[in-house]
Amino acid sequence: MEPILHSKAAELGLTPGHLRTARYEHPVSGVSVLSAEAGDLTTVCAAITLVLPDDAVFTHLTSARLRGWWLPAIIDEPIIACTSGEAPHLDRRGVYVRRCNLPTGHRTIFRGLPLASPEWTIVELAENLRLIDLVVVIDCALHLRHTTVDRIRATMRRGRRGVRVLRQALTLVDGRSDSPWETVLRLAHTLSGIRVEPQHQLRDEIGNIIWSLDMLITGTRRAAEFDGGVHRTAEVHQRDMKRDRLLSRHGIERYAYGAQDIRDDPAQIVHDAEEALGVARIPGRSRWWLEEFEQSSFHPQGYGRLKRRLKRFARTSPPRQRPPSGA
Repeated sequence: MEPILHSKAAELGLTPGHLRTARYEHPVSGVSVLSAEAGDLTTVCAAITLVLPDDAVFTHLTSARLRGWWLPAIIDEPIIACTSGEAPHLDRRGVYVRRCNLPTGHRTIFRGLPLASPEWTIVELAENLRLIDLVVVIDCALHLRHTTVDRIRATMRRGRRGVRVLRQALTLVDGRSDSPWETVLRLAHTLSGIRVEPQHQLRDEIGNIIWSLDMLITGTRRAAEFDGGVHRTAEVHQRDMKRDRLLSRHGIERYAYGAQDIRDDPAQIVHDAEEALGVARIPGRSRWWLEEFEQSSFHPQGYGRLKRRLKRFARTSPPRQRPPSGA
């Protein structure tokens, strides 16, 4: 069902009493949606557009979420839109509307909704996300072919908040990851100075691809892979055993890591790679990786900091009361 603008509810045979029942929710003042559809971000944003200025677009986390990018799972995530820098500030419960000078060409329509371009969305995310989270987001955008590194670089603005971390992130991105944790596992190696080849293709004697590894530690036969912990049915277990035999025949040693492994002992990943390379442990090798991991949303402390940074976008109270004209 389409969102209902309260000013036009009577045309649909609905009274204010109808809209106040449990059948409806109000994602923003002046608009109702069916309660059964209120958890769908696309539906909620379609409702919000009915009361936003014509030049408004969704941006930041909202634009990224609507595009299906890999983002932190934020409880009570704010909905963020922006209008032109010349527009008056709009104070509306349910959505944070910021004024910004959105460059020409960065207003797009995605599945019927007005969004900032992928490049501008990333520029805005860089204001609040730390390095690892930002690399994960960009990896997904590249993987989905929503943008390119060159287009992101062309959108960056000198002196803008977040430009330094974005510049650093662009040196670390790689669009071959199949999941956010796979990117995190890759960064555990690269931030520690250990080179890996993502999505290494294992080929047979005549060159046919027989398996694609998450990543191969360069100079070794060690594959570091993320294991999502999918329930092992008999069929999956049988397939995994077949895979392990295949890799063993080609001299590949597979080390699998789960999310809990990375959270509980992130330094061990680096120690395992040092072992594979046959080099001595260097105490400071993983320092940059550990510092950045603790700042990311994948670490409990980093997640808490991100939640606090996003509080500025919360719009849960009613709009401010404006003084009467002439007061």
